[in-house]
Amino acid sequence: MATGSTQALPTDPLQLKRRLLLQGGGFALLLLLSFSGTLYWGIAVQRGEDQRTELRQLAATAAAQLPLIAHELGEAEGRAKFRAGPQRIAVPALVQQRVQWFDTTGQLLSEQGFLAVPAMQEALPQSTSTPSWQRWPGGVSLVQVVQTEPLHAGADPSGNNLPQAAGATSTEQRLGYVRVALSDRAALADLERLRRGLLLGGIVTALAALLAGRRMLRAAFLPMQEQLRALQRFTADASHELRHPLTALRTLLAGVPLELRPHPGLAWPELDRLSRRMGELLEDLLTLARLQQSCDGSDGRPRDWQRFDLLELLEDLIRCYAPQAAARAIQLRLSPAPEEHSVLVEGDSEELLRLFTNLVLNAIRHSPEGGRVSLDVTTTKRQVQVAVRDQGPGIPAAQREQVFDRFWSGADRGGHSGLGLAIGRAIARRHGGELRLGESRPGLCVLLVELPTAVDPPQTS
Repeated sequence: MATGSTQALPTDPLQLKRRLLLQGGGFALLLLLSFSGTLYWGIAVQRGEDQRTELRQLAATAAAQLPLIAHELGEAEGRAKFRAGPQRIAVPALVQQRVQWFDTTGQLLSEQGFLAVPAMQEALPQSTSTPSWQRWPGGVSLVQVVQTEPLHAGADPSGNNLPQAAGATSTEQRLGYVRVALSDRAALADLERLRRGLLLGGIVTALAALLAGRRMLRAAFLPMQEQLRALQRFTADASHELRHPLTALRTLLAGVPLELRPHPGLAWPELDRLSRRMGELLEDLLTLARLQQSCDGSDGRPRDWQRFDLLELLEDLIRCYAPQAAARAIQLRLSPAPEEHSVLVEGDSEELLRLFTNLVLNAIRHSPEGGRVSLDVTTTKRQVQVAVRDQGPGIPAAQREQVFDRFWSGADRGGHSGLGLAIGRAIARRHGGELRLGESRPGLCVLLVELPTAVDPPQTS
């Protein structure tokens, strides 16, 4: 195959529009997901911080009540009152929280609230600066140390400050512990509603963005599509109009008397070659323009399509170009043979013959002498694939799609028009298939033709 030097963008406006729509939709979706995720994370963190702040405030309030509870337990009447066990203060409003008071040994003294809490998993904290947090499905709790204000060694019981001895330190008296717990079901319900709202809003926003983007792209590409259609019409009209004077010129050249042809000032062989080359080029341009117009304006299967065996068509093609390949000692091979298998397709046999002729001639032209060109046919339930393999120099990865552009010949200057693969791809797409480049490296190049298999008509009783 030929090689090139630059990479071209897709020339089909429809493919470019789909690519821009997908890229724009993906970028908008990424932005939407980032915004929604950041918003949800920020609200979830703030709700957790608010819950911790509420627990700290509730723990401070409960810590102020622990001295009173401890004082009541120190009285004889209080001991008799609490001898049966810890007392639960019934407050109907405290269904979603729980407050517990413990002595210095961790024995439960009193509690209030009706929130179900699990047993404490960690050891009791040893200082007020390191409270113990615990979270479980349904709530979160805080365990904190309760102690008195520091008592200086130089103070008397009346509160008068006395001179402090050298090396004396302040002391603290630990009264016990408090444990406060809050239910997080309301917070989780709010976050669940937020998730649903963000999901619904994201879906609506994405659909609206896709519809608006599609409308905007359609309006932006409309002038380009009109210009492309005008260019295709111009190509077809120009090729058609130029074909007649060129045919007349070739007729005149052929009618020149033989005694005038050897004239030293007239290059008759060169004129004849150039006129033949121009005729082939105009014919290819006219064919490509007609194929592209039929692909753009056809909504269904043309009526002149027929069902035929693709393997028989390929066998006739190989038989036709076998002498040309044999002149360079190139082997042509078809697998499987038509006698062993049949592959039914539906389409225009002349157009498909033109497609595979271009591929076979291209493979013969770029294969070295003594090489091999093979056509391998594989079928599935809905598709047939023809792999045309040659032993040419291959196509670099940067030019994998450029080979299907018009007039692209790369480093090859073999005198051909550079429209063969473009015409082949247009024929394949007109038949609901595709022509693409498969494996390509020095010594091996594979062009793949994918066509839909013939669909059996429904049987009527």
